Amino acid sequence: MAHSNRAIHTVFIYTLLLASLCLADHTIRGLGHYDHHHRLARLDASNNTSSTSKSHASPSQVHTATSGDSNTSSDAVQTTTAYMSQTSGTQGVSTKSFAATIVSTASSSLPSSSVATSANAPSSTSQIPTKADITDIGTISQRRITDIIGALSAQSSAGSIPGWLSTLGANGMWPASEVNYTAGCAAQRANWPAQTHWHRITIMAAAWHGGLTNATSFVGSDALRSAISSAVGYWFSNDFTDDTCLDSGGLPSCPCGTPGLWNPNWFSNAKYVGQTCLMLNSTLLPSEVDGCSRMILRAYGTFDRYINGLGYITGANTLDMAQVGLDQGLRAMNISLITDAYARVHAEVVIHQTVSSDGIRPDGSFGQHVGILYNGNYGKDYLNADLDLETEAGDTQFAAEIASKEALATLLQGDLWMIYRNVITDVLHWDFSVLGRFISFPVADKQATGSINFNISEVQQLANQWQSDALLEVVDSLQTNTSDANSGSIVGNRMFYANDYMVQRGSGYITTVKIPLEFTFSDGTVYTYLQGNEYEDIAAAWDWNLIPGTTTDYAATPLNCNHTSWTGVQEFVGGVSDGEVGIAAMRYTNPYTGSLRLAEAWSSRKTCHDRGPAIWTNAPVYSVLDQKRHVGDVYVDGSKVHGSSNFTSANLLWHGGVGYALHSSPLGTPGLSVETGAKFGNWKTIGISAQPNITIDLFAAYLTHSSQGPVAYSVFPATASHEAFQHKQIQTQIRTVWNDAEISAIMDDDHSTAMVVFWDALGGSVTIPGQSILDAPVTITADGNSAIMYHYKTGNITVSDPSQTLTELQVALHVGLLGKKPPHWGWEFAKTFTFDLPTSGSSGSSVSQLLSNP
Repeated sequence: MAHSNRAIHTVFIYTLLLASLCLADHTIRGLGHYDHHHRLARLDASNNTSSTSKSHASPSQVHTATSGDSNTSSDAVQTTTAYMSQTSGTQGVSTKSFAATIVSTASSSLPSSSVATSANAPSSTSQIPTKADITDIGTISQRRITDIIGALSAQSSAGSIPGWLSTLGANGMWPASEVNYTAGCAAQRANWPAQTHWHRITIMAAAWHGGLTNATSFVGSDALRSAISSAVGYWFSNDFTDDTCLDSGGLPSCPCGTPGLWNPNWFSNAKYVGQTCLMLNSTLLPSEVDGCSRMILRAYGTFDRYINGLGYITGANTLDMAQVGLDQGLRAMNISLITDAYARVHAEVVIHQTVSSDGIRPDGSFGQHVGILYNGNYGKDYLNADLDLETEAGDTQFAAEIASKEALATLLQGDLWMIYRNVITDVLHWDFSVLGRFISFPVADKQATGSINFNISEVQQLANQWQSDALLEVVDSLQTNTSDANSGSIVGNRMFYANDYMVQRGSGYITTVKIPLEFTFSDGTVYTYLQGNEYEDIAAAWDWNLIPGTTTDYAATPLNCNHTSWTGVQEFVGGVSDGEVGIAAMRYTNPYTGSLRLAEAWSSRKTCHDRGPAIWTNAPVYSVLDQKRHVGDVYVDGSKVHGSSNFTSANLLWHGGVGYALHSSPLGTPGLSVETGAKFGNWKTIGISAQPNITIDLFAAYLTHSSQGPVAYSVFPATASHEAFQHKQIQTQIRTVWNDAEISAIMDDDHSTAMVVFWDALGGSVTIPGQSILDAPVTITADGNSAIMYHYKTGNITVSDPSQTLTELQVALHVGLLGKKPPHWGWEFAKTFTFDLPTSGSSGSSVSQLLSNP
């Protein structure tokens, strides 16, 4: 992807990607993502309405004010009054915000919503809900509460509630041994522990409301409701009153000693507040209504303004904030707030074309934090939120239009390629390259590494609601059982050009390559999944200087918090794909040392990798074949090896179902190092996980660059044994045609496909010899830097410009005068093609043309 278009696109080096030690989770304070808690199940709509009595009666015994019965009389509509731009001086804050006072024939004793919020909160005049509005509000409310309780049932146990009740203090706090209330500058930045307070309240509210699994004894319980009020009251009484603490904690406007429960980073309490208040609804005391509105609208008011340390609200944060506003609107029957929330949702759930933008990109990737690839965390949160929002809005005035439907389908179709199955545990997971810093969490933490963390059944529900074949295909693929990591048994290649990420899926394996223009997890990381447990829970113990697939000047970059983000130096980064095969390519310069410079290309046929020349200083330069769990025997040139070994002229390596054939060059074969054995790891050294230390048996293999010459090797995944690998390697016909600073070219004779990368800005020319002396050679010429594939049998020519700087590419093919021509040439010996290259959000994508003759 072009550096000129991505000057502000920073990718965190692994010390940041390992997160949480140096930089915290940049989600929205008072909103944000708390990744322990996402929907894994969905309940049927039952026991999901809130009571209207201000006593603590069971919800099943009272009428709901937000049921939205279609037979609501016109009198009820006329007596529902909404007050907008209400001013409140609560706790010293006086601002304008959305607020609503509901006076309906169902209950005339509901408290008014006097609120305090940010001065930037939205301000407008709310319309009086019509009969149709009330019906829609009731429908969405019931579905929304069902969703909230269903998610809580899937991830939480009501069995903890008796213990929480017994330890809750008279002041509404839990003991410090259970909840860490440290606030202000001293608080943990990511996943603030104090939010456990609100998480407990939300579960308790669901139990009181009814519908939470194994919690029937708590439905309508006066003792539980009183405990909820006590806990809620504690927080509201200690909420921060200086709105600058929302995003400027620790800065002069909100110094460290500022009183109140705030955190110098963002947290998700507003989400829990909105859910709790919606479930409790009309039983809320006036002070509770005031606190609910204040916290929710303070968060919602951050829309459309610059937030210190974050910028403007985009991507997953938009949907999270919209849900918080929706919960407030549903509780207060504020049709204007509900309309605003859904308008923001549908403005966000579209294809985002701007380079490095957040949200859904044209290729199905998902960007967050200025376009960083994050399908597996923020994209997953985004998906969960939109599944809720759209299933809840079905058959109402807030249902999605075609643009949002197509965008969500694009996201899910992209997600499919990024998901693999751990066949040992039968759990679906995200590829580590789309998880960013969440690699620092082991599976037990139930964060983004724990599973895909979205409910396939809810995707199916939405597919049926929308009558979407695209979504149904996603469901069918994810539900297909496989005996290997390739969930859905997808076969082919996909290049995510907006985020420089390629996936090759074949029989028994998945290989991914991540190559944007920045650091460590972006400079050629390659993961190969066969069983799906290869890289699980090893990040605390592995060598962070030997990231799989990368070429690195070993230990030359400091691994500390003072060196955490960089912009790219080179423009030429991307790939070409025809859906079956592809090439990923990048020029790379270590942006810290400036001393390691190289050009790398990966072809998807047998995952063959060509490495161009490197320049370095005194640090050893390694091309890492892999680093993963050690399983079974390791063979080098047919002999078993144990422990750590170095080889000066090895040709073949096999371990764990993956074989490597090392290509020789005029300068010889690179040195090979193999390491196996127990490695110790402490999760706390790389993040905020509280899981215990680990000792794990790891395998690592890497090539040593002894000169500035090229290094090339072929990878053979899903080879069941060492013998099977040797046989496959002998039978495979892949030729390295050219490999230097200007051109990398291979010929896959097994599939009659030539793959070429022209590194030079002016392009170049390379001749592909025939497979035998009876076959005519073919010369491929291009007038610009490009990646090109020519499939002899089909006559298909597919090209792209990884630099994303060209709008047109001229490609010429010449076939030799002697020898048998490939198919589709007819009587001609030369053909010239002009490719109009995509621009805007589709820059870097592939385009194809066919040789015209049959």
